[in-house]
Amino acid sequence: MQPSEQPDKVNWAPFWKLVLVQSQNSFNEKGVQFILIPLGVWMAEKGIGGGDLQYILSALILIPFILFSPLAGWVSDRYCKTLVIRSMAALQILVLGGMALSLYLEHLTLALCWFSVFTIQATFFSPSKKGLVKDIVGTQKIGFASGILEITSLLALLIGQIGVFVWFRSILDETGDGWHAAAFPTFVFFLCTIPVALMTLTLPKYKPHQVASFSKKLLYSHFGQLGILWKHKTLRYSELGVGYFWFIGGTVLLMTIQMAQQASTNAKDFSGTGAVLMAWLSGGSVLGGILASVICNGRIKMWVATVGGIGMTLGCAGLALTTYDTPLFYALLFLTGFTASGFLVPLNARLQDSAEDSQRGDVIAAGNLIDCLFGLIAVGFQLLMAQLIGVHEQFIVMALLSALVTVVIIKTKNQ
Repeated sequence: MQPSEQPDKVNWAPFWKLVLVQSQNSFNEKGVQFILIPLGVWMAEKGIGGGDLQYILSALILIPFILFSPLAGWVSDRYCKTLVIRSMAALQILVLGGMALSLYLEHLTLALCWFSVFTIQATFFSPSKKGLVKDIVGTQKIGFASGILEITSLLALLIGQIGVFVWFRSILDETGDGWHAAAFPTFVFFLCTIPVALMTLTLPKYKPHQVASFSKKLLYSHFGQLGILWKHKTLRYSELGVGYFWFIGGTVLLMTIQMAQQASTNAKDFSGTGAVLMAWLSGGSVLGGILASVICNGRIKMWVATVGGIGMTLGCAGLALTTYDTPLFYALLFLTGFTASGFLVPLNARLQDSAEDSQRGDVIAAGNLIDCLFGLIAVGFQLLMAQLIGVHEQFIVMALLSALVTVVIIKTKNQ
């Protein structure tokens, strides 16, 4: 087991292995989430339940992070991060196998239970994954490496979201059976997870930091971990921006699902329309994040966050004034995702780099907690907006909020 210290020369092979592991984890989690959404639409169409599962699934993803983030951060600091990642990879195999069987048996509730276990797995996987990055690449390359990790995760999410929508529609066209259209892709995910889980055995192990032993207080130590962020100005303002990224991302994603539902008459049309909207939004996010990572390679550049904040404000404002299903609308959706990722990358890198090594897991877990609180608020916020105002008016609200957050980041970027 290697000591956790700054490497003189970066060995990039373990980093790219970690990128592959976390990308598949993100892909599978988002893939099974977005295979259940059109299944719910199909079930509602057949009069056998289902309905607006996107709100339930979004909440199920976030609640474990809120409940278990302190424990996950402690585990990341207390134990070897590589061993935690290996354990979570093994758990993912079990979860996907159980979920595929549940869908084959046409048992939605059981499938949702397995999905809940998957979200718990992701909660413990996240701080260990992020914490291992700095052990591998060191401070000098953390901006580039952090950006690549985030963007490949977004790329995996993009492929998961769009790919399963298209795949679900293709199988539904052939069989007319929504259960089969959901079960078969999930089974394929299960098979593909096995070799990647075996690859985690080749990741290097680093000595964990010395942290306090487990105590019951750890289970409700949220405020203590949040205090680390609150007392440190750089951490506080960085996390504000990162949290807002997940807020606007969750809100706009649910808005695109709402648009797809309003523009569709059945489950097949919904899957196709949703795939197109998410392709423009998520495609912009991936490319914007890649560009921001390249710019921040070697040094974190906060002006990138400023430009990103202004861009996503203008993008939301433009979407509010543009007719849906036009080239300009798709271009503005792309711009919003592109600039939002540019906003995220330097803030996320600064958050990780500014944390003390012995507290990095706690800081990341506290950040995850705030991100999830913002995300959970986004679910309720968009559901409320959907009941009160139209999609174009919702974009006006998001433009105003983005402008406010951008002003705060501009005023505090040098602190």
